[in-house]
Amino acid sequence: MLAWGLVFTSSCADQIKILLDQQEKLYERQSELKVLLEDCEASGSPRSDGTTVTVENCSGPFEWDSQADDVRFNIFGISKYRANQREIINAIMSQRDVLVIMAAGGGKSLCYQLPAILLDGVVLVVSPLLSLIQDQQLLQVMGLVALGIPAFMLTSTTAKEDEKYIYKVLEKGEGDLKILYVTPEKISKSKRFMSKLEKCHHGGRLSLISIDVCGNIFFGLGLVYLFKTWLEFLY
Repeated sequence: MLAWGLVFTSSCADQIKILLDQQEKLYERQSELKVLLEDCEASGSPRSDGTTVTVENCSGPFEWDSQADDVRFNIFGISKYRANQREIINAIMSQRDVLVIMAAGGGKSLCYQLPAILLDGVVLVVSPLLSLIQDQQLLQVMGLVALGIPAFMLTSTTAKEDEKYIYKVLEKGEGDLKILYVTPEKISKSKRFMSKLEKCHHGGRLSLISIDVCGNIFFGLGLVYLFKTWLEFLY
């Protein structure tokens, strides 16, 4: 038992050393990125290749500020934005493509839920097919409906009546639907869904696509296949 304990202790020490080395490398990389970010924030500053960097200020003011604040407070009951939420929402409202990296519980959902109310049309949210995440999304859908926001989740377990309604809204725009949650599998395997979604897109009723927990989706389906599917749909 003593010998095993010594081996175990040595193994822990080795793992700690590896983690400390990785931590040191991450700190170094953080410092490099901080310097790079500071350089980029100097709007119009030249880069090494001779081009210039233009950094947009997404803090505001914007024409939708008052309406966004009203929705945030009176519908979602949120007194103030969390870090970066305001800027992300403004970027989305400005029709910019946005990559958001936040810790769990950082407030990612508001970044697409709030614009969904401000924008005309349907917001499509793609979430990975994991039971825990699906349960969370179901709770989100129920919470949105309780707030008076028309939201649905379209999966293999969706009631036929709800599925028929969703497809009707996507195809003809008849009905009320603001946020639709689907799985990557629905996109990759359901020709019927993609046909309805394409009609929604060409009809100008698809306002936003949000890929939630994109790392799980990419590793689950494969980057190449997922991007190929989206490129074929969008272009």
